[in-house]
Amino acid sequence: MIAHGGDVWQVSEELGISASDILDFSANINPRGLPPRARERLSRDASDASLLSFYPDPAARCLRNALSEQLGVAPEAIVVGPGAESLLAPILRESGSALIPVPAFSEYRRVCEQQAIKVVPFPLARTELFRAPVDRLSKCIESESPGTVVLNNPHNPSGAMLDGTDLRRIIDVTRSTGATAILDEAFIDYVPQASLVREAARRPGLIAIRSLTKFYGCPALRVGYAVAHPDIVGQIRSLLPTWPVTQLALHALVEAVADHEYAEESVCENAIERERLANSLTGLGFFVFPSAGNYLLLELCADMRAASDLRAVLINKHRILIRSCDSYEGLAPGRYIRVAVRTRGENRQLVLALTKELSLPQE
Repeated sequence: MIAHGGDVWQVSEELGISASDILDFSANINPRGLPPRARERLSRDASDASLLSFYPDPAARCLRNALSEQLGVAPEAIVVGPGAESLLAPILRESGSALIPVPAFSEYRRVCEQQAIKVVPFPLARTELFRAPVDRLSKCIESESPGTVVLNNPHNPSGAMLDGTDLRRIIDVTRSTGATAILDEAFIDYVPQASLVREAARRPGLIAIRSLTKFYGCPALRVGYAVAHPDIVGQIRSLLPTWPVTQLALHALVEAVADHEYAEESVCENAIERERLANSLTGLGFFVFPSAGNYLLLELCADMRAASDLRAVLINKHRILIRSCDSYEGLAPGRYIRVAVRTRGENRQLVLALTKELSLPQE
């Protein structure tokens, strides 16, 4: 079972090829890669013997200050960790129960099970394009009274987006029951105006989690952060490792966050290529769900081969890796795949490979 995207190492081992020979559409990573200034800083730091002899700053001061300036929140409202997932356990600790709209990141359930937290799944409907229904979800929160409600905006894997008004209604209901709202904004960089980090910094009961390495094209560095009221940030930080992130990663991400031109161009290019790719895939017979992120959820037609079979043929014959969504709770097995939005040329390679395979009779 494929539990997540981006495992090029497993695929490269299975096929006996280099990971660099795989065109990875299974993980939603900015194809522009790490910004040039950040790459230069990382290379320079990696050859600095003096820097490598020190432990990293446990408080991640330089990165928190850079994020503070970018987001307009106090540094004291930011906590940095080794990837966004690493922040879930400290936040969910002692929640008792967590209401999670599904389908969703598998990490939510996994962390809850590790912490002996009861998971209350809230099914999102295909007929509603997997967009969270505000009234129905609010009623469920009031009736279930969970310790935590986990929201994801834009939603993964569909890319569905809740506007600020609807999102705040759900958060207000959550807080009125005494529960904490966790708002996962892993892909909000593509719609930055919709982020609620400033509200999270001043409102107890709301915690926003953000990824840095997806948008800035460097998941190997593993850096994420949370924004919350300073009192909550202190509690989260006390439960993280003493040195959660390397100094090399901190310095590189400081440079990345400061590159505003990179961010603006990434958002613009993604919007253009997402629409182009969606149109091409629709033309091949897929149902393409509307997305605000850098990925597309595709529903396969009844006469297409199953998702896992399509994944296998693309990697074996074309060295293209896509995400079969069979492991997503709440999605019909065999009927859904997710693909990242990459460069125009890479997206064309995917469309050509799919065009060829969909025209061939199934074995």
